[in-house]
Amino acid sequence: MKSVMRITMALLCLLGAVTAVGQTASVDWVRGTDFSRFHTFTWATGAYPIQDPDPNLRMAFAIQDELAAKGVTYVMGQQKFDVFVAYTAIVNPDPQNVSRNIVTLKVMIFDSRNNTIIWRAGGYFELGKDKQQNRANAKALLVSMFNKYPPTE
Repeated sequence: MKSVMRITMALLCLLGAVTAVGQTASVDWVRGTDFSRFHTFTWATGAYPIQDPDPNLRMAFAIQDELAAKGVTYVMGQQKFDVFVAYTAIVNPDPQNVSRNIVTLKVMIFDSRNNTIIWRAGGYFELGKDKQQNRANAKALLVSMFNKYPPTE
């Protein structure tokens, strides 16, 4: 059953990459949420975290930097926090050119009071051989996502 769920999630992400090619980050949130009350966050584990420690830390620090720029600071999980954040990163073949890979990145923010998603963003970029360019592409995607945080109604 778990493998069926994983395959379904992978297919959904692949379909998202198919329809998203050429677009910027997409963002959705729970309308009516007062984002001004969120000042602290901690991490939650996403469904598909990056397994390699170096890129995982780079992604976490990049998200942390974007949130800090918005006035939301990281605290350890043992401390009181307003929201928790998770991200997923999945690499899939580009459906239009199977010799290329696409990284689909999603960031979710959950309200700690009721454990519900209040903000989510997603996007993709082509995964190349140049690590520096991949980092720059991931950073640009995150900047695009967090340009829409906090959301305006």
